[in-house]
Amino acid sequence: MRNRDEKIELLRQLPPFTGATARELRALASATEVCDVEAGRHLCRAGRRAVEAYVVVRGMVDVVIEGATVATLRRGQLVGEMGIIDGQPRSADVVAASDVTVLAIAAPALRALIEDSHVVRRALLSQLADRVRSLDLELAVVASRAPAA
Repeated sequence: MRNRDEKIELLRQLPPFTGATARELRALASATEVCDVEAGRHLCRAGRRAVEAYVVVRGMVDVVIEGATVATLRRGQLVGEMGIIDGQPRSADVVAASDVTVLAIAAPALRALIEDSHVVRRALLSQLADRVRSLDLELAVVASRAPAA
């Protein structure tokens, strides 16, 4: 298990947290656990209650809905946060696409960080905005291919 100082160094090197203050990094480090997950293992399962979210430190995770991989997330990306934010069951499975190291953040700790940490709010909002933009582009492509009515 890594100590808080090692976690702070890990966090400092991740893109969403490069602008974090020392106070924010300490809070994040205190709220996270470093976990190594083997390729093929589930981090999240669709339909279940969200009890923690993850920040990918090393490797890749696939977001899978009804058997289809809809996204692959890499270093610095967050996953599993939606169910914590809205209280709804998980909308997708998350599977380690490779051996992966993640920082696990329990739901209560993430909620507190969202309230208290500018850098965490910015990271979450930025990633959610990226997802919406990607979906908008996909919808535009689908609409452009649809036959005229």
